[in-house]
Amino acid sequence: MRHRRKVKRLNRDTNHRKMLLRGLVRSLIETGEITTTEAKAKETKRLADKLIGKARDNSTATRRTLHNFFGKRDVVNTLVDRVAPVFTERVSGFTSIKSAGVRRGDNTKLMTLSLVKKPETVGTLKNVAKKAEKKDTAQ
Repeated sequence: MRHRRKVKRLNRDTNHRKMLLRGLVRSLIETGEITTTEAKAKETKRLADKLIGKARDNSTATRRTLHNFFGKRDVVNTLVDRVAPVFTERVSGFTSIKSAGVRRGDNTKLMTLSLVKKPETVGTLKNVAKKAEKKDTAQ
């Protein structure tokens, strides 16, 4: 029985589970949507909503807390500077889950987890700057 258990284990030990969820949330912030299994999507939604709600504060302490979670400054800057301002009028529910069919190999339910409102430019600040430089040099 799962009485009073807050976290789904996802058949992983603690460190592996944290790394998995960190990577999924990072991909969600960078691309705006991800496709994964149902259990991973539900757990990622729970974590992403908390982090986006925290990022709306936009203080130095918040940035430090987010940096402790992500470990990458460009992801934190993207979250605070691009994603969070889009959700200023929302209190909660920053992500949504939609069914994406089943996986071909093992018939597992796949879900698409996406931001409810996406910023006009998707990707981290560092990646977008590199793309802009490549376009300028190509022209």
